[in-house]
Amino acid sequence: MFKKELVSMISFYAISPIHAGSGSSTGAVDNPIQRERHTNWPMIQASAVKGAMRSHFRRFFDIGKAEEEHKKDMNKSDIINYIFGSDEQDDWKKDRDAVPGALSVSDAKIFAMPVRSNVAPFVWVTSPAVLKRLKRDLSFLGMEVDIPVENIQEESAKIIGDWEFEGRVILEDAVVVVDDGSDKLNSDFIKKNFPEVDKLLLISDEMFKYVVDNCTEIQTQIKIDEKKGTAQEGALRYEELLPADTVLYSIVYFSKTAEDKLNPEGVYNNVKLAIRDFLQIGGDETLGRGICKIRWVEGKGD
Repeated sequence: MFKKELVSMISFYAISPIHAGSGSSTGAVDNPIQRERHTNWPMIQASAVKGAMRSHFRRFFDIGKAEEEHKKDMNKSDIINYIFGSDEQDDWKKDRDAVPGALSVSDAKIFAMPVRSNVAPFVWVTSPAVLKRLKRDLSFLGMEVDIPVENIQEESAKIIGDWEFEGRVILEDAVVVVDDGSDKLNSDFIKKNFPEVDKLLLISDEMFKYVVDNCTEIQTQIKIDEKKGTAQEGALRYEELLPADTVLYSIVYFSKTAEDKLNPEGVYNNVKLAIRDFLQIGGDETLGRGICKIRWVEGKGD
């Protein structure tokens, strides 16, 4: 049975566009991004998040900086395998029994989406359904936070935070209205943990659906025939990306490793020692895609 021991939340602020692909498509976009089945909101599957964390940990974990009691006579490869699960690519020998990972990660869920606007180069938008889900996820961490959740109807909008605006806000090809004298919504949690999001609008769930369906980035990719100097036949394709400045989050669960090599605190400390500041996630790494600024939000365990 699943038993909560130590949990945290990690937020991802996209420095560059993210392509977490869902495979080929029969639609106009050849390489669409991953989306939730029931909402069609953009997301990044947990396997991609955990794989990115493992790859980053492999590159940047410095066992020399780990606390002595968390080493347990293990080398770097042993620590990787016990935390993320045994794998031959990290020198887990075939003749050894496989061990499960001690780190569990949720899908990366959308928190705020950037949209070009008349207010500024862009604003971020979120919706009541998004904030309600964030509050539920934070309650799993043992956190009751001051996230404002109000029902927003049709083309109405409310400001979250300290910035000022009244009137019509153009969001791509749509318009919402911040009513004159409308009370602003404030959240110390959002201000502290998503400080980059300084122009956040709460819009209706219906308007948010329009944004996430129509305001992603579509890029054309081609391959040049070196002999002809023109696009190679059949090489033209359209790829969808989450735009830079998108904000997502995942819930991360830490348990003790197999054979009691590390307790949950040891797993947590080792992960945070290596995975901090920035993380690359999704495909097209050599094109600079998927660079995210990360921030850990502390939770509580049983």
